[in-house]
Amino acid sequence: MLHNIIREGFIRPSLNGYITRYCNDGAACFCDSPPRVWPEIIKTNPNDRKAFGIIVSRNALWYLGGRPVIYTNNISQYYWPDQECYRLVYTDLTHEPYPADWTHEREWRIKGGLKLNSSDISVIWWWPVVPSDDYLQNIWDLFSGIVSVYVMSRGDVVPRPTIKNKV
Repeated sequence: MLHNIIREGFIRPSLNGYITRYCNDGAACFCDSPPRVWPEIIKTNPNDRKAFGIIVSRNALWYLGGRPVIYTNNISQYYWPDQECYRLVYTDLTHEPYPADWTHEREWRIKGGLKLNSSDISVIWWWPVVPSDDYLQNIWDLFSGIVSVYVMSRGDVVPRPTIKNKV
């Protein structure tokens, strides 16, 4: 999936029913969490997430139309403006016996998908994420335009190595 995202330059929208119920276009979804907590999110998430993905600058996401989700127990289509419904996440902290609580994900969404090759932004604003150095060479070999990758095991962005010419 990561290779497809990089190759296409596009993060496809989720078309799950809880999003498309009010927005046929779906939404690309992001977890706004500091990298140090990613291993815990991956380990405890019921969706079997893996340590591959894309980091997107929050400022760039905002500029492109991304917004934080709205956690609410009122998901009535008549209560919210149509243009905001893609952001709704059902939340009920008083539900018994188990609360409906996804607030730990600090989710952001952008209506429809997200184009990664936006000419509107002139700085690097997204990075591929891989679990360890073992995956770096593959990224470098397949995608000449990628200049840096976030490596989870390092907790840091790794720049593409430069090849020194022998004189």
